[in-house]
Amino acid sequence: MTHPIVKTVSGMVYEGDIDSAERALAVIADQEGDRALARIIEEMPPRDLVAILREHDASRMSIVGELISPEQFAAAVALERAYNEKHHDRLRGMVNAVVFADEDRSDDYIVALGAAEPGLNALCDYFSDRHEEIERFFRNGSFNPHEGEEVDGIPVSNLDLQLGELDEDSRRDVVPLREVQDRDWHELAWRLRCEHYEIFRDMMEMLRARHHRAAALPPPPKPKGLGLGLDDDDEDDVL
Repeated sequence: MTHPIVKTVSGMVYEGDIDSAERALAVIADQEGDRALARIIEEMPPRDLVAILREHDASRMSIVGELISPEQFAAAVALERAYNEKHHDRLRGMVNAVVFADEDRSDDYIVALGAAEPGLNALCDYFSDRHEEIERFFRNGSFNPHEGEEVDGIPVSNLDLQLGELDEDSRRDVVPLREVQDRDWHELAWRLRCEHYEIFRDMMEMLRARHHRAAALPPPPKPKGLGLGLDDDDEDDVL
């Protein structure tokens, strides 16, 4: 039987009162314990979890982010992509709030994201503004632009990815985790590269494919001159 708080929280989310929804869940945790709340969260529809996570204040811990299951998290992240936010700031905030909420569970959430295409697409969105920096990190083991080889464009071939898994020797050339442990994109990139290489490889192949598809598109047409913004031909006609 579904806990009555699920319907109550859903109504609050529908009305846009996210703070009250989180407080209601926190009361359940105080009264019945975290395990009870975790079971309740499992009963909640992904759309409500997305709404709570994406509107949560990133400066404090989210009770939903701490207790959501890896499977529900992956479903919520896939649903978040439907918002099509241009710079994916809320997606990054949601991923950070959950993946780094408990270091002992970080791997579980990363594996859940990498298990299916929607999660991999979400990781691509997460790193979409950092693609060249991730390529540099992959090649040089460092995020520092002044270390290692320069990254000149995005590779067309993925052969380097097929051969890029770290061994004991090459791992020594990678910046230590403690130096990039920012609970943000540096740390997630490091964990993917060093601890979940298959997911990292699949994500990089998708990022590269996105880049090359975008580069192959014809440039957008020049806008027609309006008012004072006449194009050259119009200016000649006027003169």
